[in-house]
Amino acid sequence: MLESGTRICPFCGEPATLAASPVVEGLPELVLLNELAPVPATREETLKELRRLFGELDTKYATLADLWLKSACWQAPSKVRWAVGGFLLALLLYLLVGIHLPAMAVWIFVVLWGVIAYFGYSRSCAHYASGLSANERAIREIENTIRRHYNEAKDCFLPLDYTAPSVLSELIAGLDSGMIASFEDYRINN
Repeated sequence: MLESGTRICPFCGEPATLAASPVVEGLPELVLLNELAPVPATREETLKELRRLFGELDTKYATLADLWLKSACWQAPSKVRWAVGGFLLALLLYLLVGIHLPAMAVWIFVVLWGVIAYFGYSRSCAHYASGLSANERAIREIENTIRRHYNEAKDCFLPLDYTAPSVLSELIAGLDSGMIASFEDYRINN
């Protein structure tokens, strides 16, 4: 993920900026990050600033993690599953109704199977696509909310990837206990 300012792309070696990142259709544009403030000089000042800056973002990060998990667990509809499911449903309907029809009516079973499998698969693909785009939109909105909060924080010295609650807790606990002397030490070691 790129932060504000110009960076070199690790794949092609070209300069890249967030403004040049592609915008997916229907998604709000990603909020650009402001420049970082200098790191406070003492450990006490750093602790005071960390507690002041990011007290209320826990719920946003938890929601974002849930949405990422949801999108990671979603699977596209399977043609094979719809073919098997359509076969079983068509067989059940044929046994209930078609058994009373003449012997040549077996073609009803085949047509019924095809209709169930086709329309079921088509509807599940449409539902999958709309659910996936709604999830991506929700992820982008929460990311933008976090970025706006980050940009509005006065004298913010943390890079965005250090604002997750688990990282902040580790950083604050390390600074409190004296295991970490400064934010710069933590940044170098992690």
